[in-house]
Amino acid sequence: RCDLYFTEFKNGNWTPVRNLGRPVNSAAYESLPSLSAEGDALYFTSNRKGGFGGLDLWVSYRKPDGHWGEPVNLGSTINTPFDEQAPFIHPDGQTLYFMSKGHRGMGAYDLFLSRKDEKGNWSSPENLGYPINSRGNEGALTVSLDGKTAFYASDMPGGFGKNDIYY
Repeated sequence: RCDLYFTEFKNGNWTPVRNLGRPVNSAAYESLPSLSAEGDALYFTSNRKGGFGGLDLWVSYRKPDGHWGEPVNLGSTINTPFDEQAPFIHPDGQTLYFMSKGHRGMGAYDLFLSRKDEKGNWSSPENLGYPINSRGNEGALTVSLDGKTAFYASDMPGGFGKNDIYY
């Protein structure tokens, strides 16, 4: 089991680390969070009940009172019977990057993107392709504000260790 925790920077200091609690955390595995730029949506990985199999991507929206709402599975367009992990919601709030074993790819885990339309539906995931994806495992991608630079982990041949950071 893994839970999500948080701390806040107040008056020049970090507050004590606290468990995010229910309903985001459950008896299942919750990990790899990505907070929207506005701070109102928390995307994360979980194997909680109600998913499509393995690890799925979920989102919880912050309520007006500051508490987090019941997590919502991102659905079968994003999630597969295999594992999806490491969501990253771009600051534009409309572009989601993630790693998946279930969507068609080049290796075990590949990186994908999906865009949210005006109705809130996610587009069919697009494989980021070569040279980002390889026959190895790619994941944990973040993208710069201007969308021109991405940082991600990969175990592709030629690195310095098991997983290296590329951009």
